[in-house]
Amino acid sequence: MAAGLLAACGTSTRPARSKTNVATPVLSVAPVPHAITVHGPGTTWGAAVPGAPVCDPLGGQHCMLPFPSDDYTVADPSTSSGRRVDFPVATMPRNVQGQPIDPAAWNANDGFSPGSTIEVEVPGLDPARSGIVGPYQVAASVAPSAPVVLLDATTGRRLAWWGEIDARDPDHADPLLLVHPAADLSEGHRIVVALRDLRTASGTLISPTGAFATILHGGTPSEPGGAVLAAHERRLLTLLHHDAGVRTTGLYLAWDFTVISTANLTDPVLHMRDVALADLHGGLPHYQVTAVTDLAQSAHGGRTDTFRLGPNGLPTTAAGDVEQAVFSCLIPRSVDPNPAAASSPVTPGRPVLYGKGLFSVATQMTVTGVRDLADRYRLVLCSTNWLGLDGNDVLTDAGLLANLSAFPSLPDHLQQAMIDALYLARLEASPHGLAANPAFQSAGPSHRPFIDTAEPLTYDGNSEGSLMGGALTAISPLWRRAVLGVPSMNYSILLPRSVDFAPLYPFLDKSYPNEVTQQLILDVLQMLFDRGETDGYVEQLTTHPLPGTPPHQVLLQMAFGDHQVSNFATEIEARTLDAAVHRPALPAGLVHGNPFARLPTATTAASGASSRAPATLYVWEDPHSPPPPLTDVPPTAGIDPHDFIPRSLPAAQRQLITFLEPGTVPDVCGTGPCTTDVTSAVHLAHPTP
Repeated sequence: MAAGLLAACGTSTRPARSKTNVATPVLSVAPVPHAITVHGPGTTWGAAVPGAPVCDPLGGQHCMLPFPSDDYTVADPSTSSGRRVDFPVATMPRNVQGQPIDPAAWNANDGFSPGSTIEVEVPGLDPARSGIVGPYQVAASVAPSAPVVLLDATTGRRLAWWGEIDARDPDHADPLLLVHPAADLSEGHRIVVALRDLRTASGTLISPTGAFATILHGGTPSEPGGAVLAAHERRLLTLLHHDAGVRTTGLYLAWDFTVISTANLTDPVLHMRDVALADLHGGLPHYQVTAVTDLAQSAHGGRTDTFRLGPNGLPTTAAGDVEQAVFSCLIPRSVDPNPAAASSPVTPGRPVLYGKGLFSVATQMTVTGVRDLADRYRLVLCSTNWLGLDGNDVLTDAGLLANLSAFPSLPDHLQQAMIDALYLARLEASPHGLAANPAFQSAGPSHRPFIDTAEPLTYDGNSEGSLMGGALTAISPLWRRAVLGVPSMNYSILLPRSVDFAPLYPFLDKSYPNEVTQQLILDVLQMLFDRGETDGYVEQLTTHPLPGTPPHQVLLQMAFGDHQVSNFATEIEARTLDAAVHRPALPAGLVHGNPFARLPTATTAASGASSRAPATLYVWEDPHSPPPPLTDVPPTAGIDPHDFIPRSLPAAQRQLITFLEPGTVPDVCGTGPCTTDVTSAVHLAHPTP
């Protein structure tokens, strides 16, 4: 697949104009070199030891648990993390036809997802009696007596977390404990997990079993490789005691895993970006204006292809590899009030790359709040499809759930979509691009451009546009500021909690009916999803940019109680960014605890409340939208604020435009929380004729 080709079709609120462009980059840019740093022991143990069992002997009845685990990695000094994933095919989840997921794509990783959910079966576990804290009590998760210890072995620091029992698993006698880091794990680091003082509903201490019990009592497991495992576990116990004060008394289980390195995670798309932009030789993508096209009927369905890789393991191309991507632009009436008149006064609008929602297509530019925002502030919004998750891909994506060996095609397409978006951004930002085309100029003799390219290009995205937009911004050299509306990241947490995924769950149930297997699958898929969504780039989104990329500033506008993107994932994103949050974020007493613990408060300037933090979070709450369930199920109570709050609110729009222009975030909520009425927002978005 090509690294950056753009074909496009455009629409607007004026008479529709459209355009198409084709380019062919030559993939010749060498990958950026990275230093090799080995974190943790350089030995090989677990499934890679000759004759060792393919299922982790520390786990329960399900293979690959606990997860993630370096039981499924090998030492590899050629990687930036010092390890490499090595899933034996026999360990991989099988569908009802008995087909295991092909691990080849995963085995190219040098660690696990920075957004990994830690999964382990604990027979008889009662989370309340054990002190497992929920998402609003993360501050208590690092208490000296906390039952779960997450230790960053690279830094020696304990990490915050929150936990839950999988609500979809009917096996209450052998429940699956899910532990979510409160912020993404640092890339390339080694993480040690310890479970201690776990109890049943009656308060009985749960004792360790199997290989771990043998090791605790000074023995050596009888399995092949048991001596290597025992030696490794004893090093972990020493580390836990030295760095975290964890004693063996009451200890149920301990293991470790390696987080994927930044280089391994981001080199593919950075290589594609550098090659695609270099191929322009300082110029612009080629395009032509054509007739209006109903893009919902375009032939982009059925994608199952993946990247062609070169000898260096990075994406490459061959003759004829051309991606034709569609895009559309919304030109508001405020730019050209009377397009039919030759003398119509034109006030050029500022260029904004817009990221649209899940399963939509590029021509859907008049969604809730977008037209009003563009018209009120004279924004020319241009958008392209999110390949793999656009409106042409629903059936293809449902089909992937039948046999997940084909899943690697999806993150490959998401990375291609980011390159397409960068090409579109070049066209929109340049005075020689779209602004020079008659389709983007007034009808009169002056041919005044509709796009004011003297204004810097910025980014605004909602929903999937924020899931993709954070990743896109992190690799973009073309803009410095981005607004992420109803933001979220990490599909492994989001999907079970989204009403959007509920219609697809039956496909997963039919092919992989075991609930524990399904949770494991979500964690495994996230290891590749990271390459095409914000979870894989959030660490480099603001003040620690990727090579060849400037620092960025982001504004997160969250709708509390969102039915489609999980607030809990948004909170993890904010903590990873160390985002400054407007306080009070929520009305007093709405939730038990503090969803925004461990976040700084947005600064207040003497001339008026504002924030210039690299990342700022504003939370918008409506009484018609109750707090989300604390379990891994979608919110369904009340009105879903996702499509209306905050994007349709004038105050939130004013905040957005002020941030995009000078880079300050005005406090539009004063001394209280940002509260509103969703019924008013709906009316603003859909006024009565």
